[in-house]
Amino acid sequence: MSRADRKALLIKAGAATWLARLRADDRTGEDEAAFREWLAADPAHAAAFEAMNGVWDEAGPAPRDLRGRLPGSDARISRRAVMAGMFVTAGVGGTFAMTQMAAANVYRTEVGEQKHALLPDGTELFLDTDTKLVVDLRKSLRNVVLEYGCANFRVAPDTKRPFAVNAGGSIIQGAQSTFDVRRDGDQVCVVLIQGRATVESIAMEPARVLADGDRLVFTSKKTIKRDKPNLLPLLAWHTGQALFQGETLLEAASEMNRYSALKLVVADARIEDMKVSGLYRVGDNAIFAQALEKLLPVSIRPFEDRIEIVADEAQLTRI
Repeated sequence: MSRADRKALLIKAGAATWLARLRADDRTGEDEAAFREWLAADPAHAAAFEAMNGVWDEAGPAPRDLRGRLPGSDARISRRAVMAGMFVTAGVGGTFAMTQMAAANVYRTEVGEQKHALLPDGTELFLDTDTKLVVDLRKSLRNVVLEYGCANFRVAPDTKRPFAVNAGGSIIQGAQSTFDVRRDGDQVCVVLIQGRATVESIAMEPARVLADGDRLVFTSKKTIKRDKPNLLPLLAWHTGQALFQGETLLEAASEMNRYSALKLVVADARIEDMKVSGLYRVGDNAIFAQALEKLLPVSIRPFEDRIEIVADEAQLTRI
């Protein structure tokens, strides 16, 4: 793939990301301002965004204006057509171009929830806790935007339509493969379980090709790690569990907190780096905290919205 082709692919990924973000229920004024900046940065951005929505011409009039006007929605518009429209800044001159935002199927889990889904093309999705995906299946491509969280993809073969996961502007492409993608803010982790996948990102020249057992961790600016780790702890979430093999107490608490509204708070710097090992069921932080109290020189203090973990002074003096 040439540099020009790679740039075009990444611009399309960015357009898909903005399409998903702007149609989200929790979109903000900051999102809209950032979108205008993205459009103004390169004329190709506006063209890519309009092309992304062009196949949905049947959607009817645009019901939303990014400048703040929110007219009532037309109940006749299909749920699989336009979810929101907008007027957006098209260039430095301040002119406005109307675009229409295509609807796509949204898959979402709340904190502590996991969910399986089967796409019409036969691809299987498994969403971990607190995850949101936007899936757009078309005649020429299959595109998934991972807005946040973690998901497993078992990609059904389709020689005519590539399957791509867009995570933070980077693209993971796989054909008849199985892989996990986790997005934490700007950081993305891809674990290739079976098959083959290609990761495209502005931060990575050239593209990375992953094989069975490979893990790639990166941000929009740099590659952090590429290795072949023990997959057992990385895939434990598939069975609703967390497997710790010497992680610090702070790291273990952070992972368990992903699955529970009752948060674990390590409230004593002296115990933050204590090591945690074992297999634990996620979603019940109270049980996990009780286990920690038996395994480590710590005490727990339960509150309505959190459990504080502090050092057990008597046990510490004996260490």
